[in-house]
Amino acid sequence: MSAAGDPTAPHQDPTSWGRLIDSIDAANVFVLVGSWLGPKARLEVSVEDIWQETLWMAWRDRHQHAWQNLSRYRAWLLGIARNRVQDIVRNLGRQKRGGGVLTSSFSTFGGIDTVGGYLPPQSTTPSRTASHLERARILERALLTLEEPLRDLVRLRLFEELSTQEAAERLGVPLSTAKERFVRGTQQYRAELQRLLGGDEDSTAEAP
Repeated sequence: MSAAGDPTAPHQDPTSWGRLIDSIDAANVFVLVGSWLGPKARLEVSVEDIWQETLWMAWRDRHQHAWQNLSRYRAWLLGIARNRVQDIVRNLGRQKRGGGVLTSSFSTFGGIDTVGGYLPPQSTTPSRTASHLERARILERALLTLEEPLRDLVRLRLFEELSTQEAAERLGVPLSTAKERFVRGTQQYRAELQRLLGGDEDSTAEAP
């Protein structure tokens, strides 16, 4: 059933939407967006720009999502963010091949789907964004210490919240290999987080 007009859907209520977005943990999303962009695109586009645009599009198109639970809504948001990253990487590639100077902001590259619209009051603030960025840097530093096979598995399981079976299929490895990599990867990841956080392991060790 469509969520259109459903007053019980939290993603449509401007008074609860900010709390809903906070519960998703943008720091984890920032790490994912950064990995999708890659180092070259990150020189031209900031992850916070993409997150703001994702939120704008999610609020604008809120009636298109049939609310089920937080996990499904988070996956919907990640789908929007991934599509925007793909768009911007393609546009950056066209600019580079054409010899242009890449100086435009993400919203410029995004065409008409920019953050020139509105979001519910207090749903995002500069202080919140700064806090998310600070946490994202710590999570990313810990993740980047892992060997690539372990890093890919941990990112898919903890940050994208895929099941081990889904992660194995995404990476093209046997399920037994994915399980073994996940165990080793999470052990190393959490140990590095403890080191970066001064031995105080907390909820930042896992995706929401």
